[in-house]
Amino acid sequence: MQQGEGAPLLKAEPWAESLEPPPASPAQRPLSSLSAAPPSSLPLPPSLSTPRALEPVPTLPHGFTDLKSPLFKAPPHPATSHGAPLLSHAAASDAKPSPGSRVLRGFVSLIVVFAASLLLLSQLPLISSVLSPFVSPLDISVEEAEQPEQAGASQVGGVWGQVSRQGSIAFLFLTRGPMPLAPLWEKFLQGHEGRYSIYVHASNTSFSFPPGSSPIFRGRLVPGGEVQWGEISMVDAERRLLEAAVQDETNRFFVLLSESCIPLWPFDYIYSYIASSSLSFVDAYPDPYNMSFGRYIPHIFMPVIRRRQFLKGNQWFILRRRHAELVVRDTLHYTKHNLSCAFRLQWGKLCCADEHYIQTLLHMTNPAGISRYPTTFADWSANEWHPTTYYAPNMTDDVIRTIKSAREFITYRSFWNDFQDNYTHITDPNAPQPPLAVANGHCVVQGEPRNCFLFARKFHPSALPFLMRKSLALLGF
Repeated sequence: MQQGEGAPLLKAEPWAESLEPPPASPAQRPLSSLSAAPPSSLPLPPSLSTPRALEPVPTLPHGFTDLKSPLFKAPPHPATSHGAPLLSHAAASDAKPSPGSRVLRGFVSLIVVFAASLLLLSQLPLISSVLSPFVSPLDISVEEAEQPEQAGASQVGGVWGQVSRQGSIAFLFLTRGPMPLAPLWEKFLQGHEGRYSIYVHASNTSFSFPPGSSPIFRGRLVPGGEVQWGEISMVDAERRLLEAAVQDETNRFFVLLSESCIPLWPFDYIYSYIASSSLSFVDAYPDPYNMSFGRYIPHIFMPVIRRRQFLKGNQWFILRRRHAELVVRDTLHYTKHNLSCAFRLQWGKLCCADEHYIQTLLHMTNPAGISRYPTTFADWSANEWHPTTYYAPNMTDDVIRTIKSAREFITYRSFWNDFQDNYTHITDPNAPQPPLAVANGHCVVQGEPRNCFLFARKFHPSALPFLMRKSLALLGF
């Protein structure tokens, strides 16, 4: 019985499950398979010429295909040299791709996704600049023009503005241990109880103020950890001090100092100077001589911090409360600087994050809210790793008067650090050193010239007798 339309389905041959028919012998090949008629001249099979909705299709068990049925019979094709029957469109659609092709497609997809991700990352600075008017950086609420403290009708210390006596100054001392200039600070703070608070972080974790030490420092140690100069631990210590100080709601201003710092003016003058301004006093500048760019590592800082946003400056700051709270709760910028320090330490290089972290953070989040000049004097004219230290033989009246009268700050910059980093193969001791750049800046706040410096460093303990003896005449207290 020949099978045709309407004939009962035959049992599928075993080779039908693999969708490939067995090879036919020459005697079984139909003569029509030897002719190479063009496909366009052949009549369409019923499965293609008649809509399937009008012609019922027999249902086969899953995985079986009746290749002898007219529904799946395809006309000979020129490419079939032996006249073997071709798979129909329906059968071909059931064929699964080989594992190799799936792997190839997956690999190509990964390449496309990776390329798209790189393109997106490269455009993030542009995207952020477009969205910056609508998105507050780091989701913080920083007022660009916070008003100075104004609540009283009388001037304090005879300087700028009407200043409220509400709010305290938190003096944050970053020390190795003892406070050798404590007697001078006691004299400076005498009579101003309730208007200041003190917090001390000692890099020597076993240090404690012994009995009989200065009462203003005893009991003011902040729990901390060991601090290494030039490493991220310096920033950790600053953040610990700020975190402890912001717990007191009466603290409005936060001054970072060291054990070698001295006050240059009476307390009222310094309080008025700080409180009458809406700014935080942070030294922050771009370094055109590449000293800081050697510490900028693009694959770590991008896209959060771009090269032109990476600033440098003196670590000794005076922060208003809003900025102190920002530093305490920041994690994004701190993480970037921490990774940068770890990367540089692998190559034996210092990162000096204390000269970049707060400067860059505040520049990016509230650029109009910082002074960009230092209020703590240090003499870097020797172009060494540390500023000049004043010993007893160096102390004269003119030294103090010159520092106090300055209305310009002189910043000594060189690219000696990067010169060493990038040209360590140069061993000739007679080779010329890199040039020294001197940058002058005027201390002007809200259009008004000011004396630049409120504090100064570094003073050796041997200079204390001179300072105590001349404090009233030279320092005003």
